[in-house]
Amino acid sequence: MNLLRFAFVTLTTLGFLSPASALHIMLDPGHGGIDTGAVYGPAKEAELVLTVANRLKALLEKDPSFQVSITRTQDRNISLPERVRLAEAKKADLFVSIHANSASDIRAKGVEFFFQNNLPPDEESLFLASQENQAMITSHEMHEVSGGDEVSKKGDVAAIVEDLRRQNRMLSSLRLTQTLTNVWETDASAASSTIKQAPFYVISKTSMPSVLIEIGFLTNPREVKKLLNKDYQGDLAQKIYKALVSYKEKVDNSAAKTLN
Repeated sequence: MNLLRFAFVTLTTLGFLSPASALHIMLDPGHGGIDTGAVYGPAKEAELVLTVANRLKALLEKDPSFQVSITRTQDRNISLPERVRLAEAKKADLFVSIHANSASDIRAKGVEFFFQNNLPPDEESLFLASQENQAMITSHEMHEVSGGDEVSKKGDVAAIVEDLRRQNRMLSSLRLTQTLTNVWETDASAASSTIKQAPFYVISKTSMPSVLIEIGFLTNPREVKKLLNKDYQGDLAQKIYKALVSYKEKVDNSAAKTLN
């Protein structure tokens, strides 16, 4: 068995790759309840992203290629660790967090896609991530492993498997963000889009491939008008859905080629 096939079989066994089966999407509309997110005039981030997430959820529920869950269905506060726990408990294949952006410069506009990788993020992305994460209080657990050669061998195997998991997660997250960008770029009327990476809690702590989508800037007078428009909200949901369909097709094709 060659290395590529071994990696595929390993990841399939772990539940990371499921060719031709329904892809389980965990939608995560950001903020909620007392945490309104960005607020500019009548536009409230928590309400806006919940609307878009529900529109996207409805599209996914009609497609047998997908299974869908959502972290919140109403305007209520839910902590960042709880969002991650929900995704893990549901054994989701993908985690899609939806937010709306803000900036001190009212000219800032466009859609931004964030994923977590091993490269140092830029200063602006770090600041945005710190704003999203600032309410987070978490503790870290330390685990010690000791023993003889048998434990050492098990540790080596675990390290290899963990490395495969991490690499698959990173590459799959990048593939998803690239697919989203491709959908936006093929629509001449769509807002500009960029791919960035930053240590957002929800996309750093989930074990599955994940992306955080900033659907537009509430601080941009022209963009916020579009974001409050029901037709535009539906268009955003449709674009994300289209990207998820394309992503699943790529995953299924890659899986089929690897098995042959």
